[in-house]
Amino acid sequence: MKVLAVHPSALMYTKIYLRLEPLGLELVAQAIRQAGHEICLIDLQVETHRDYAALLQTWRPDVVAFSCNYLANVPEIVDLAKLTKDTLPGSFVFVGGHSASFIAEQFLEHGAGAIDCILKGEGEAVVPELLQAIEHDRTAIARVPGVVSRFGSGPPPRFAEHLDAISPARDLLRHRRKYFIGVLAPAPPLSLREAVHGIVPSAAPGRSMAGAIA
Repeated sequence: MKVLAVHPSALMYTKIYLRLEPLGLELVAQAIRQAGHEICLIDLQVETHRDYAALLQTWRPDVVAFSCNYLANVPEIVDLAKLTKDTLPGSFVFVGGHSASFIAEQFLEHGAGAIDCILKGEGEAVVPELLQAIEHDRTAIARVPGVVSRFGSGPPPRFAEHLDAISPARDLLRHRRKYFIGVLAPAPPLSLREAVHGIVPSAAPGRSMAGAIA
């Protein structure tokens, strides 16, 4: 299948102080690629909604996966999910990320049918299983760990067993030189390093924290 991975737009502080590469989404993208699917990634921190709409029309993905790590991006993702379904009615739309994990049921409600499921926990650990269900029997998504959907909820989220099993698909970014820290002094091109996998135990559905290095 053709899968489009989407990072939402920048928040105000990321427009002026820092803009970091979507490392977590790149890990999910690599897991999708290793499972044998075609994958494309668009980062709306550095591209536009018009670019996204054009990609829907030209590439016509079967599945669209949104990353939601900030609650402030929820309205945007809901709107983009509705645009996706209007453009490609047969597509499957799901959302992951730690903020989505915390409000899964409410996210589905606001999506009003445009979001097919929420995937809690670490996406790279289970996304191949989710895509297999989407491809062969969409009602089976309710048996995938971490899934919340109108067909029901799956078992608890599954976490990655080996942190070095997957490397981020950094080659998928289309504008690598648009990430930065600070605006008062020029910054060299940045590279990201994953410093912590997951977040505190009481917030286990989280993805990761990343540090930027020159």
